[in-house]
Amino acid sequence: MENFRIESLEINKIGAFEHLKMDFPKKTDPEKAEIHILTGENGTGKTTILEALVLLGESISDNEKRKIFNKSTHAGKESNIRITTSNNYEKVAWKGGNKEDAIEGEPQMGPKPKSLENYLDYDFNLPSDFSLLYFAMFAYSGNRSIKNEKIIGPKEIKDNPLLNSLDFNSSINTENLFQWIINTKFRELRARDKGDIKNEKLYKDSLKKLEDIISDLTDQKTVFDFDDNFNVLVKIDRLVFSFNILSDGLKSMISWIGDLLMRMDRLNWINDLPIFERNFILFLDEIEVHLHPALQRKILPVVQKLFKNAQIFISTHSPFVVGSVDSAYVHKLKKVGVYAVLDGDPILSEDGKSVRRILDEVFGINEQYGINVEDDLKKFRDFRQKIMMGQEYDIKEFDKLVKHLASQSTELEQMMGMEMNQLRRITHKALI
Repeated sequence: MENFRIESLEINKIGAFEHLKMDFPKKTDPEKAEIHILTGENGTGKTTILEALVLLGESISDNEKRKIFNKSTHAGKESNIRITTSNNYEKVAWKGGNKEDAIEGEPQMGPKPKSLENYLDYDFNLPSDFSLLYFAMFAYSGNRSIKNEKIIGPKEIKDNPLLNSLDFNSSINTENLFQWIINTKFRELRARDKGDIKNEKLYKDSLKKLEDIISDLTDQKTVFDFDDNFNVLVKIDRLVFSFNILSDGLKSMISWIGDLLMRMDRLNWINDLPIFERNFILFLDEIEVHLHPALQRKILPVVQKLFKNAQIFISTHSPFVVGSVDSAYVHKLKKVGVYAVLDGDPILSEDGKSVRRILDEVFGINEQYGINVEDDLKKFRDFRQKIMMGQEYDIKEFDKLVKHLASQSTELEQMMGMEMNQLRRITHKALI
């Protein structure tokens, strides 16, 4: 069966958009996940796009649906969202002109793909639904705090594996994640005591997936364990830490990646494919918020390589994230007047591009230094222009400016030295 995927999105009169039509091209490398990166300054609707896309999943509550439609600033006008998927299936959600109206309907046109129909028939509200799934969808945000949770011992997790899976603010349940880690470790140890080699390996491998991903990201061997009081412990290169004293960045990564793997491990799938070969759609909203730039550069390449049958939509402000992967589609958004629009067609990312070039091409930032230094460099360029044109200039002020810039850093000292040497050669004057 061909992987289920979202092919296009249309948004009318919602949030920053008067009208937006986005196409999502297929991936070019069959061995990597299909990634779509949304970039743009604040207020260009990146989060609105993600919130619109998750409407494809009917597990979204009416309150969540109303939330995005209440972003409409177009008083008295109908607003709508149209999502096109595999098999030319379309789902449309719309709302009348009265801001207090509920969504008026969600007509669906075209043959519904079997994998989506199977997913939408799944009952997210039951403690467990034993339906067999072809695919699933998940959403995570980096803008939420992660708290420690007290676990009293091994016990079954009662929540449905897909409960809140498309709620950016509630998808991570740290208590369930810790409970899953302890349950998995406990079952592994119990199987070992019984000499049940098959199940011991099964449970060990479930948790090892998370350990290996975190180890790859941090370049440090990471293992999960628990103490006599069932507190989750994280062993990093043989040093033992409780979860709550880890850095915010590491806690964030463990939480959303761990939650994703936990949910996929607990679901009933239609076949025995390994988790890393599953077809699913992942929505990520600024997950780099708490991450050091070194980790921002690593997170997408690891996810892209591991989940080759996934379609991933991610919003970001980080040039390190954009420049970290090859063959991801970058969708740039910009403001034109009061509305946001696409800034050209999607472009393929290249991990060979420097951060400097990405800042220039993708984020439209040409400045290389802080604001004060950039102001001083502009003054220097103005002085340089006057000197080369043979015009009068304030020698003392120019001397002071050159010395000040040269004192800021070794790089600027070298730059000023080269600039002054070039000016002396051109003008045949000492200048200062």
